[in-house]
Amino acid sequence: MAIDLQKIKKRLEEKQAQLRGQIAGLTEAHPTPESAQQASQGPYDMGDAAVDLVEIEQEQSFLVSERALLTEVEQALKHIGEGTYGCCIVDGELIPEKRLEAIPWTSRCVQYEEQMEERKRGSRAFWFTRFPAIICQAAIVELLGAVHKNVASVLQRFLHQ
Repeated sequence: MAIDLQKIKKRLEEKQAQLRGQIAGLTEAHPTPESAQQASQGPYDMGDAAVDLVEIEQEQSFLVSERALLTEVEQALKHIGEGTYGCCIVDGELIPEKRLEAIPWTSRCVQYEEQMEERKRGSRAFWFTRFPAIICQAAIVELLGAVHKNVASVLQRFLHQ
């Protein structure tokens, strides 16, 4: 059974349009990265600023992921046009049809995809073990926001006695 390139191309073009729409929606919501204080649009409150910072970071992370996926989709469309679609970019071997049907933008066979994922896991382990404060930044900021609110509350009660 040969893979239906027209069907794959149509799926890729639909995915491309979907991703472009999502990316446009995200960049429209926040055209340029904002600081947490700017995002809160009001008096500077540590708790609100922490939540805003986490939301902005999540949106930026999602945007990066969507752009990366869009690049993969566009590369797959390019490979269709060049007649090289379905060949692993690492070793040139044919990628199984079932894999291409499941993930039409894939550019690696299972063997090399697994190797890449293993390197990613190793990289994440490196960062988690060496820089836990960076990884836990959002939790720390939220904690500081909660502490700030509690201190403010205690001070307010003390001043009103």
